[in-house]
Amino acid sequence: MLERVTAQEYVRPSRNGRTRPLLLVCTNAAGDEVELYAKVSARCDEGAVNLAREAIAACLAGDLGLPVLQPYLVELPAVWIASVPDAALRADLTASSPVAFGSRVAGPQFGAWHGGVTLHDDMVAKALAIFTFDAIIQNYDRRAENPNCLERGTQLRVIDHELAFMHRLILGWRPPWTPGALEGLTVPGRHIFLAGLRKQNLDFAPVRAAWSTLSDGRIDLYAASLPTVWAKAASDATDAIRLIKDARDNIDACLTEIQRVLT
Repeated sequence: MLERVTAQEYVRPSRNGRTRPLLLVCTNAAGDEVELYAKVSARCDEGAVNLAREAIAACLAGDLGLPVLQPYLVELPAVWIASVPDAALRADLTASSPVAFGSRVAGPQFGAWHGGVTLHDDMVAKALAIFTFDAIIQNYDRRAENPNCLERGTQLRVIDHELAFMHRLILGWRPPWTPGALEGLTVPGRHIFLAGLRKQNLDFAPVRAAWSTLSDGRIDLYAASLPTVWAKAASDATDAIRLIKDARDNIDACLTEIQRVLT
């Protein structure tokens, strides 16, 4: 579910991103090269907890058929860290977990979503699925000023989910199947697809089907796939898995609340 690769070459830092991801060339078990952006725990507010949230979200997104970039667990060997020429980066790598979270590079011509992009008719179904995904996993970090979404024509790629599943830290939090729980998403600019989806005739049936077919065993694999060196994230991973299962079991109520937000 989460393929392991090993860092081979540091290329450069990302031009964007609060966690300052690193563009790396890595190799997989077959010896093939993979170009990806890696997030290291020392550059995350909650360390490996953020990496675990990101990994679980990526696994879930993939199973839901969302356009997420392929996720990886990235081994950072000590000998490779020692070869990195940037002293400050080398210190961050040394202070980090020896396993980072990686996302495959989107490819050429993908750019950041911005206010001038039109949500075309053939993008609506994916946009609705992404909006539902964000609402359920409590990801409020796909905002107009920080879209965390790439686009190329009518193609979308969603990125950066380390701030999802933070619900247990929110005072007075209500689950997304509770009436009124998603009121915060009605604020203009809170989600990049809010305005566009409000203008559409929405079909929730494919979204419902995708969530309803998730099995307990499959969802449990999301947490089971996390590396043991992220042990401090175990409690948060358990909470994330519980939220996913509960939302699946209450998907009709979740969609009713989401439909209210988009009306």
